[in-house]
Amino acid sequence: MFNLQPHISQLTPAPPRDPAAETTPRAKLAAILGIKDRPVIPVAAQLLSRQDKGSYFEEKYSLDAGEGVQIPLYLLIPKAEAPFAPILAFHGHGPGVGPILGHYPDEATAARNLAADNNYAQALAEAGYLVCAIEQRGMGERITDQLDDNAVPRSCRHLSFAYMMHGRTTLGERCWDAICAINFLATRPDADMSRLGCTGLSGGGTTALFLTALEERITAAVVAGYFCSYAESILGMAHCECNYVPGVRELGEMGAIGALIAPRPLLLLNGEIDPIFPITGSKAQYVTVAAAYAAAGQPDACHLHIHPGGHAYALPPSLSWFKRWLG
Repeated sequence: MFNLQPHISQLTPAPPRDPAAETTPRAKLAAILGIKDRPVIPVAAQLLSRQDKGSYFEEKYSLDAGEGVQIPLYLLIPKAEAPFAPILAFHGHGPGVGPILGHYPDEATAARNLAADNNYAQALAEAGYLVCAIEQRGMGERITDQLDDNAVPRSCRHLSFAYMMHGRTTLGERCWDAICAINFLATRPDADMSRLGCTGLSGGGTTALFLTALEERITAAVVAGYFCSYAESILGMAHCECNYVPGVRELGEMGAIGALIAPRPLLLLNGEIDPIFPITGSKAQYVTVAAAYAAAGQPDACHLHIHPGGHAYALPPSLSWFKRWLG
């Protein structure tokens, strides 16, 4: 149902870019990602399962993204009075969406993930938010017949090069899936769309940052383990192919993407000793973001929180941020 090989085998090119129509940085970003002016897909979701998780229910859906693509979407619904503030939660590189939902094959794996606050979707649901977590293209159930040379099966390399050859990007397609998820949430009476959050770690932080820059329905975001300079992170060392977006430097450095989010609340979480997104690059690019928020008259709506760890999430500042801005 969710395997992407049929989709990638019948891939069609994105429409040619029209620079005259890219009248704003946000429009240019959508064009660079390969999803500008893509027709909206009517919401079509099928409930596949429902489990009682104690303080919330976990539902799994198949959500249509067009082009024969189905999105595995998990909805964590608190056992409390609706409506709830919904939060989109994106996982990073690994086995898929399971770890952020609190799904672990054994106690050792659970202990390792919990120590790094990697169960953030589960934790946000336990805090009373309506959490929407989708499995990102290239991982989990959403792989192709070509797998990366990695201990955990994934197809980021295959997807990324196939999309690039068609004027598209893996990051753009992941953002498109998230836009479809937002449209799904907007149909639900238990979702208060005036309070829509977004978060993710690492590759999930990538999606969270770019999606929030694109999608103005998101009212507050927490981006973890990603925000840095391109020069010191994905251009300074080897990273997964899905990180690379041809032409993105037309907009400037990564700080320019964060600046597009102003004045909406943005918390950037970075580890002091993160080896793959060095904190020096994070601090340097945050200057651009802070300047944009100051210019928008909302200097307190952005913050760079540096925790003492490495490449990891940090639940306490994330929960505090969402409590402050989403209630």
